[in-house]
Amino acid sequence: MNTFGQKVRELREEKGITREEFCDDESELSVRQLARIESGSSIPNLAKAYYIAKKLNVTLGSITDKESLEIPKRYNELKYLILRIPTYSDKERLKEREQQFEEIFEDYYDNLPEEEQLIIDGLQSKFEVYQSGNIHFGTDMIAEYFHQVKKKKSYTLNDLAIIDLYLLIAAISQFDEQHFQKEDFKIICDTLLIQGEELAVEDRFLLNNLLLNCVNIALNLKLAANIQPMLELSHKTMVLIQDFQKMPIYNMYRWKYALLQDNQTEAEDYYNQSVMFSKMLNDEHLIQQLDDEWQKDNN
Repeated sequence: MNTFGQKVRELREEKGITREEFCDDESELSVRQLARIESGSSIPNLAKAYYIAKKLNVTLGSITDKESLEIPKRYNELKYLILRIPTYSDKERLKEREQQFEEIFEDYYDNLPEEEQLIIDGLQSKFEVYQSGNIHFGTDMIAEYFHQVKKKKSYTLNDLAIIDLYLLIAAISQFDEQHFQKEDFKIICDTLLIQGEELAVEDRFLLNNLLLNCVNIALNLKLAANIQPMLELSHKTMVLIQDFQKMPIYNMYRWKYALLQDNQTEAEDYYNQSVMFSKMLNDEHLIQQLDDEWQKDNN
C-alpha cells in the first residue's frame, strides 16, 4: 500500500480530473480525505478503495498491488471487546482495558484506515477521561470534530464515538456551558432515536451505550421528554444484538425514571431486575454498585 496514494494521484491527473470533481458531492469521499490518501498520510478503508478504483475505471488490485485492505480479525475482536464489555470502574477490568488499547496501538494502529484510527482515538480518549476524571484528555477531539457531527442527520460509528466522548466530558464537567449545551443534547437525542435501522448490527453496541448515557444525562437534568423512547430503543437494540451486558444498567435507569415519576413500586421492581441480571452475569462488583445507588436514590 506504500504506492497506493501516488498511483491514485497519477491516474486522476492523467484523466484531467480535479479532486473536487473526483469526489462529487463528497458523500463517499471528501476532498480532504482524498488529499490525505494521495499524500500517503492516510490509508483508505475497503469501501473507499473500491470507490476510488471505480472512479478511475481500474481494478482494485491494480492500485493496491494486490495487498489486502481487510481489517485484521484480531483488531476487530479487540475493538468490539472495548465497545461491548463495560468496566464499571473495576480495577481488574480497567487493567484489562488498558492492555487491549496497548495491543491495538502496538500491533495495528499505524496500519489502520483513518476512520478506524479516529474510532480508536475517540474510545481511548474516553477511557482516559473516565479513568482520570480529567476532561482535557478529550477536549481537543471534541473541538475538532463535534461541530461537524452535530449537524448530521445520521451517524457513523466514528460519529457515535465522538458523541460518546462529548457526553462523558459534559457529565464530568457537571454540564459546564463551555462543554455542554442543552440544545445540542436535544439534537443528539432526537437523531439517535432514528439511527436504529441505519447502523450495521455490530455498530449498535455503541448506539446502545449512547442511548443509556443520554438517559443518564436527561435524568440528571430532569429533561424527561425523550427518556421513555430512548429506553425503549435501548431495550429493542439489546434484544436485536443479543447483548445483555448492559441490562443491569438499563434497569437502573428504569428505576430512576420511575422514581422521577413518583412510582416507588415500579422502581423497586426495576431495582430487583437490575440485581437479577447482575447475578446472571455473575458480577458481584456491579451488584454492590447497584445496591449503593439504590440506597442513595432512596435516602
